[in-house]
Amino acid sequence: MRNSRIVVCSCSLALALIGAGCRTENDVIVDYRVNIQNGNYASAIQEPEERSAEGGGSELLWDLLTARAADLARDDEKALAFYDAADKIMTYNRSTSIFSQATEEAYAMMLNDKYFPYDGGGQDMIFTCLYKGILYAQKGEESSARTEFNRSGDYQQSWLEDRGKDIAAANERLDKESKAYTEAKSEGHSSTKSEGQSKVAVSNAMKDGTLRSLIKEEFFGYDIFTSGVLDKLKPEDYENPYALHVVGVWRWLNGDGGLNGLKEAARIRPENKFAKKDYVDCSKKRKPKNQVWVYVEDGICPIRESWRIDLPLILIPYLGKYVKYAGLSLPRLLEGPQAYSDWHANGTLLQELANVDALVKIEYDVYMRGAIRREITRTIVDVGIQVALGVVAENVSDWKTKTALIASQYAVAAYSAIRRGADTRSWISLPKRVYYARIARPEDGILRLSAGGGMEKSEIPVPEGNSIVFIRKPTVAAPISYRILSR
Repeated sequence: MRNSRIVVCSCSLALALIGAGCRTENDVIVDYRVNIQNGNYASAIQEPEERSAEGGGSELLWDLLTARAADLARDDEKALAFYDAADKIMTYNRSTSIFSQATEEAYAMMLNDKYFPYDGGGQDMIFTCLYKGILYAQKGEESSARTEFNRSGDYQQSWLEDRGKDIAAANERLDKESKAYTEAKSEGHSSTKSEGQSKVAVSNAMKDGTLRSLIKEEFFGYDIFTSGVLDKLKPEDYENPYALHVVGVWRWLNGDGGLNGLKEAARIRPENKFAKKDYVDCSKKRKPKNQVWVYVEDGICPIRESWRIDLPLILIPYLGKYVKYAGLSLPRLLEGPQAYSDWHANGTLLQELANVDALVKIEYDVYMRGAIRREITRTIVDVGIQVALGVVAENVSDWKTKTALIASQYAVAAYSAIRRGADTRSWISLPKRVYYARIARPEDGILRLSAGGGMEKSEIPVPEGNSIVFIRKPTVAAPISYRILSR
């Protein structure tokens, strides 16, 4: 379709000119990821920190990225400051969904999810409180650590409810803005009938087998009908056994309970013999002596990349005759790298405790249930407006009116093409897998880590008594970063 190609090319050129000479959010995210993968933790701080100071809808994302990089670089004060800043925004977002918040863009819901603030899903909140708790515990601020660990558990329990509120808020705004947007952009040429046709077209697109198969193939097996359905999720699908276990161990060693967290972690990961032993020992009130709990955060979690398609032509009424552009863009997951899977601590093989990839995928699936409907609705509504304008233009005799209507058609198409895009923001410095083992403290006090055939052994001195050791290894190339809690 020649006209469609002209619009797309024109829009691409406009975007290229607009973006020339400035760094996009994606540029910053890509460079940050490269720095984390190479272990340049201090270098990873600079640009996200600068972006955070500028504020805006992605401030939360920049806070999270800065906090984790500072944490890995052992800049504890900066890490805590940015975790706190992120925490405040996420707390606000829980009370007022991002889809209920005001934006600078008119009809934001009909444009792009990126026009809304970055939300910070359940795992963002859980990991933030976990990491804050670890930092406070290492500083000896037991009360603050306990508060953060407790909050990480609270977020796990409210995960379903929080996601449900976001879905309801998004649907309400979508229904409201789609009607107002149609009336504004069609210049009074839309009708109740065309609105009804748009709703039918959206429903048909959601049910279309071709689109369903395409999305399933390209989006990590995502299924429009079955993936991310809140009512079908079980606690083990979204609960974070790593956070549950860490909090359980810490409270156990402090004589402050811990049994519930250890029990739930052992239930979620029954194949982890060390988690099972912790639960049994705690339930029998056995007090550990000279033990070392070793956690390895390995690899990097999935990122989101933009994927753009046209809806199947059969779903778009009057496509060949009136529509100048009809496309949609969705985020798909791109798997991150793993460092090693065979971690050993003084000869003991660590076992997987948490699959963070799977937790991120659940969050993604829930988000996509709304995102797909929103994107299809945006495309169908834009198509309907172009059709309405085209029909009127075809049936008027005044050449000035006809020209103005055709120009409006192209304006709607161009506006749609330029503003359309996938929201690819995510906390990309979380791990891919977490491995765990509990061992007796070595007689010489040296914890010796090894993994794979090519990794050099790392030696970490651990103090007498009980110790909890947290190790981060994003990639094979990145150096180990670690923290120790002594109990």
